[in-house]
Amino acid sequence: MDTGLLNLLALPTVAILLVYTGIRRQPGIGILISLVVITHRVWSHPAGLAWLGFRKQPNWLITVGVALLLGALIALFATTLLEPMVERATGRAHDLSIADTVRGNWKSLVLWLLAVWIFAAVLEEAIFRGYLMRATSDLLGRSAVAWIGGLLISSVIFGFAHAYQGPSGVISTGAIGVLIGLIYLQSDANLWLVILVHGFIDTIQLMLISANLDQRLRSLLIQSGDSN
Repeated sequence: MDTGLLNLLALPTVAILLVYTGIRRQPGIGILISLVVITHRVWSHPAGLAWLGFRKQPNWLITVGVALLLGALIALFATTLLEPMVERATGRAHDLSIADTVRGNWKSLVLWLLAVWIFAAVLEEAIFRGYLMRATSDLLGRSAVAWIGGLLISSVIFGFAHAYQGPSGVISTGAIGVLIGLIYLQSDANLWLVILVHGFIDTIQLMLISANLDQRLRSLLIQSGDSN
């Protein structure tokens, strides 16, 4: 089959696969199969991994520092404002029970952090921002409007790929996908930056869950809202 046709078919294939496995509560399968498809796409592209955004960093210290700041801001925003607001709007709790094992369990927290940095940070960003955003933009003509289209489409898919977290999880995660996607665009498609941002977001949120600080922060927010 023609390589161009294969590349064209790869985009909807990956999108459908990620949404389906998210709804079926089997996200890992979608991630792994998508990587096979994307590997072929990258292998056939002249720029290789640089096409996804894996490029040499002029200053790693600045990249890590900026990523830590952005990750911390987004993590706190999501925990204290975004997720509670979405839960109130949908009437459904954001189902994070998959991570409940980290509560008061530092060993489980360490294992989760390892998984987060390998699967969530690196692989998800390579798929959702590096591939889906860029491939959609290429398909739509590589204009500013095309990049915005890629941002929105990849964020919707990102949300539904986390459908195992319930309706509130889909919306919250999709919104976070928009924020990460905007960082990707503003950084001239720097995939290393958003990998670090994603990793720090999940790290901070897991640490809050481990210490039960997520519930305390939400309780304080609810009490503050009720008092007003």
